Amino acid sequence: MTRSMGGDIFGMLVVGLGAAAFLFAALHAARKAGLAPPRWMMPAGIGAAMLVFTIWNEYTWFPRVRDQLPDRVRIIETGQGGKAWRPWAFVFPLTTRFVALEPLAAAPEDEGVLRVRILLIERWQPTRFVTLDLDCAGARQRMVAADGTTLDWERVGEDEPVLQAACTREEETA
Repeated sequence: MTRSMGGDIFGMLVVGLGAAAFLFAALHAARKAGLAPPRWMMPAGIGAAMLVFTIWNEYTWFPRVRDQLPDRVRIIETGQGGKAWRPWAFVFPLTTRFVALEPLAAAPEDEGVLRVRILLIERWQPTRFVTLDLDCAGARQRMVAADGTTLDWERVGEDEPVLQAACTREEETA
């Protein structure tokens, strides 16, 4: 689902090579036509193409990943922010991580309890999963370990995003 940073760097380099080929042909044609384009146009054009691609790639990451998710998965929260190496993100925030909910089924042997998987998806990081049992009526949740054992119930507020998303979806399908 997520690509590595190396894949993004490779894509940026391919764009730079494509821009170099295009600019080489365009500047060569301009010289043949009697124009004298400045020598800085080639490196500036390549750099601009790579920068534009990188910014486009950053801002379209979330919509591209979101569109790959199955219809049953619901986005609960998103995280935005800037970094020193992308200062434009302080002015125009971009989504770098999000939390999604995937309903699994009714929890085994528990009437009225839903089992859901929480997906923690972050740019350039492996996706992490947390399985929860949710008691919509009692506003409670409990974690489910990888071996299927469950921890103790804990109360959560009715405004808890995971509880709202799962229980709202359950009411819509009922």
